[in-house]
Amino acid sequence: MGLDYIRSQTGKPWRKRWDRGLDRLKAPSLFNLRVSETARTVTAELTVGCDVNAGDTLIVQSCSDGLTVSDGLSAIGRVANPSLELITAVRDDGGYAEGVIQRVGLFGDTAEISVK
Repeated sequence: MGLDYIRSQTGKPWRKRWDRGLDRLKAPSLFNLRVSETARTVTAELTVGCDVNAGDTLIVQSCSDGLTVSDGLSAIGRVANPSLELITAVRDDGGYAEGVIQRVGLFGDTAEISVK
């Protein structure tokens, strides 16, 4: 009851059924997977000795050379190469944005931050 059953019931080999299947998946339909809010996830380089965990809420701040990441009043890292879209979005929101740590790197020197 697996691939042999499917092939016997459909009359055609299963592979031929996927002819142009990728094109059909890319075509617009009623159930498009489009997210209304832009998901922005960046990798921040953390300073040595800072203690952060996944799920922590941080402040992402616009500065002259990109973005800095702060935990309260202390700066704990920076985003090395932020996209222009992210920089303008943070600056348009007053220069500050909320960030949530999704993952911390194995050595604790980087973190993936989801910016809202």
